[in-house]
Amino acid sequence: MLLDRHRVARLVELSALERVAQGAERLRGEEDVAYLIQAAYSDATEGARADFMARVGKLPTGEWPWTAVRSSAPRSAVVGASIGSVSVGPRPSPAPLLLVLLRGQAESADVDPGNRLPARGTPEAITWESLYRALDAWDTPTIVQSIGPQGWINAATTSAGSPARETGNAAPAGEGKDLPAPQPAGEWTIPWTHPAMLAAGAVVVVAAGTVLYTLAQERSRRALEEALASQEAS
Repeated sequence: MLLDRHRVARLVELSALERVAQGAERLRGEEDVAYLIQAAYSDATEGARADFMARVGKLPTGEWPWTAVRSSAPRSAVVGASIGSVSVGPRPSPAPLLLVLLRGQAESADVDPGNRLPARGTPEAITWESLYRALDAWDTPTIVQSIGPQGWINAATTSAGSPARETGNAAPAGEGKDLPAPQPAGEWTIPWTHPAMLAAGAVVVVAAGTVLYTLAQERSRRALEEALASQEAS
């Protein structure tokens, strides 16, 4: 399993920012969110992309792209309850939707070994279960503590006074701040500046691939129509 720890750390930051950012700060943050979505989408498998796109279609349309990093992490560990004779089932995943793409990264020749984790359910993954559960519950303190400079840190095999055990080798200087480049030339990537990008949160399938639309572009279209109508009236 591949899970880019630098992108996960960035998602934690942006998810926290989404809860408090307002005004100009929120507008500036949209570019960072859009870039992270693009990078994650470019490196994800087709299955992860399809899952992400299907869920995007169910999101509120007015606050994209922030809805992709929004978390609904509960304040307690209770995930189910019984109210009278009515049984309340498990809550939906509190993790940001973008984690679907990050957990669905495709294999490639230049993968950072430090981003590699054993597949969940395998014998090797037993000692990593605390990290998997933290990702499921969006337990950000545990997630952040599991991110090391050389790779993911296995808390279950790290005792007091012992060096942390990490996956992979040391990351190049500055890698923690840089996102890997988009997919190789020749493969389709989401055109974030395209006029047909993410309008009203609709999900469509086109010959070039699946494209998201933004409500902002719909507002721009209406503004253009109003400007043209004003010119004709004058």
